[in-house]
Amino acid sequence: MIKGIGIDIVEIARIQKAAQNKRFFTRVFSQGEITLFEACRYNISTIAGRFAAKEAVLKALGLGIHDVPLGCIGVLRTDAGQPTVSLTGAAQQRAQALGILRIHISISHDGGLAIAQAVAEGD
Repeated sequence: MIKGIGIDIVEIARIQKAAQNKRFFTRVFSQGEITLFEACRYNISTIAGRFAAKEAVLKALGLGIHDVPLGCIGVLRTDAGQPTVSLTGAAQQRAQALGILRIHISISHDGGLAIAQAVAEGD
């Protein structure tokens, strides 16, 4: 059963500007995500896509950008490259309260924009 959906779109240039400040990474992304960025040589489209995914997940949880730290939402990938979501802290608590068991995510970027959609699923 679908418990929530969320979508977000960001200008890649806006994320590129934010990424010039190293604090942006430690405030927004997990160490696993930063390792992923290192592996792709800090490809700004990848970073922007992950940022959009975090905001899409927030919306699927019925939350806003200031309700939980973005670091509580991890967006990594499987060995095959499929994006995956992991939740910790307040985001995980919110998902449990809503009966959300899984969050499916899709990320794309083109023409200076990155977009992500999240679908929260429960029983």
